[in-house]
Amino acid sequence: MCGITGYFHLSPQPATQVDLQQMNQRLYHRGPDEEGFFENARVGLAMRRLSIIDLETGQQPMTDESETLQVVFNGEIYNYRELREQLISQGHVFKTRSDTEVLVHGYEQWGEALPEHLRGMFAFAIWDAKKQQVILARDHFGIKPLYYALMNDTLLFASEIKSLLIHIDRIIDLTALDQYLTALYVPEPRTIFQSVKALPAGHLLIAKNDLQIKTYWSFVPMQNPYATKEAALEAIRDVVADSVQKMLVADVPLGAFLSGGIDSASVVAMMSRLQAQVETFSIGFGDKEHRWDELDEARKIARFFKTNHHEFRATPDVITLLPEIIPFFDQPFANPTALLLYILSGETRQFVKVALAGTGGDEMFGGYVRYKGMMRYQHYARLPQWSRKLMANTAAAVIRDEVDGRLSRQRVRRFLEGGAQDFDDAYLHIVSALKPHEKQALYTSKLRHGDSWDFVRDRLLQKTAYSPLETIMAAELYSYLPFNQLVYNDRMSMAKSLEVRVPLVDQCVVEVAGNIPLAWKIQNGVTKSLFREAMSPFLPPEILHAPKLGLNLPISLWFQQELRGWVEDNLSPARIQQRGYFKPDAVARILQAHLNSKRDHSLLLWALIVFELWHQKYID
Repeated sequence: MCGITGYFHLSPQPATQVDLQQMNQRLYHRGPDEEGFFENARVGLAMRRLSIIDLETGQQPMTDESETLQVVFNGEIYNYRELREQLISQGHVFKTRSDTEVLVHGYEQWGEALPEHLRGMFAFAIWDAKKQQVILARDHFGIKPLYYALMNDTLLFASEIKSLLIHIDRIIDLTALDQYLTALYVPEPRTIFQSVKALPAGHLLIAKNDLQIKTYWSFVPMQNPYATKEAALEAIRDVVADSVQKMLVADVPLGAFLSGGIDSASVVAMMSRLQAQVETFSIGFGDKEHRWDELDEARKIARFFKTNHHEFRATPDVITLLPEIIPFFDQPFANPTALLLYILSGETRQFVKVALAGTGGDEMFGGYVRYKGMMRYQHYARLPQWSRKLMANTAAAVIRDEVDGRLSRQRVRRFLEGGAQDFDDAYLHIVSALKPHEKQALYTSKLRHGDSWDFVRDRLLQKTAYSPLETIMAAELYSYLPFNQLVYNDRMSMAKSLEVRVPLVDQCVVEVAGNIPLAWKIQNGVTKSLFREAMSPFLPPEILHAPKLGLNLPISLWFQQELRGWVEDNLSPARIQQRGYFKPDAVARILQAHLNSKRDHSLLLWALIVFELWHQKYID
């Protein structure tokens, strides 16, 4: 695991000077163990290393025998041992045990097709002196980040945006800002800066005289390949066990994050079959906010598998910690759970250098409550539209939200409000933090809005062999998972120099889960029912059948109580007026509705505060 950065002059006679040392120094937190550089008149590569595999001889940049290739690499290649043997059989000679060297010889063997052979999480850059070109590539799901920008005739790239900001203008992309307020994240390939883009997951970039971006992988569903449900259950068990086993390869101590849910429990179950002692790590709150955490459930799982369990209770100092984590994202990001992962990663790093997590199980196997809602919509939509419109208006006027951690009222209200729309728009209504009519009231003329969900809607239109709900699940594989879940997993863990691996976010797992019929995944209204059945030989019944809770920061309650003054200060009319993006009276109404418990606007308020603090740090 590392941070990488570099540049490539598209013209052999460049006029641009690049400070590679400073670009690399800004990635120190991603790799405090070592650094490495390669520069010539055309190209510069640099990296910060967090040593995980081959601690003695895995230094980067790494070259071939003729020194015509140079490679810097962030991530892990889980099938590197198999690839190494295959490449040796084809005549390649290895000097190290590092997975990085597989990239060197793999590029010699397969060229631009190299990423198609890899199973892992990765972002890498290869300088090919013979062809006078640079290749950038990013893993199938975007687990590892990679950003790029053009400065005159020079390509700049880095694991994090902060390395590029040394050389580029900080002009806000207002479309990205609108999408952030809608989805609570900036969807790739956009970033909050006009001149910076993210290399999309499953893509490579070829820089020579110009830039070419190519897709090397995307998931294409097949008709159900399983003759029976029992065959699908066996396939799930086999692929999850295989993925976990491959991700246990390390030359340093490792453990697992453990919530009270079935995903992390399944990862720990597979680890316990392969290791004599598993280290597990959980985080929760004190008695006042106990309903927001899953410590009791995590403790039961840890006892069942006899893990060496580490439990941390946190009362986060939000006022101090939120400004502290914003620079690790470099752009507004409004999932409050990131703050908890930042704390958990710091505590975990005292014991291990690598942690496995259960991220991705909901997208793969149908775990989100909104999936049940959209299944119900298909029956609800049979009612006349006039009646659904009446219910939508009534729900908006009558139903008051809860701020005590229970979300049932909010879910009912959102379902009924969206129920008068077609299937895709009803779904987008449910997942939107800010609706179109609310934007009209909130935005000034400086900030316009169009179709804020165009990046998802494009996926929803690709019906292929999917049912409507399966299309949504596939769309989230390319949106919510990489732009939200995987982003904060990477940034918050790497902020503490901890490597996090995600066994359920793996192309082999997707190729199994993605081809299983929806009717098997969600049975009798039970989310993730097939996955629960697949894991039943390994998990206790109380975990298998427990409802989904999730770990959430209780900001809805805190904003009404101990954080009220902080919220009012950051969103004061004077500050809002000074920025010029939002109407002060509209922000005041949103805040008042939350304080009066009419609407739980906590996520929107959090997003506005994050944007204000980010603006102070990056723009002012």
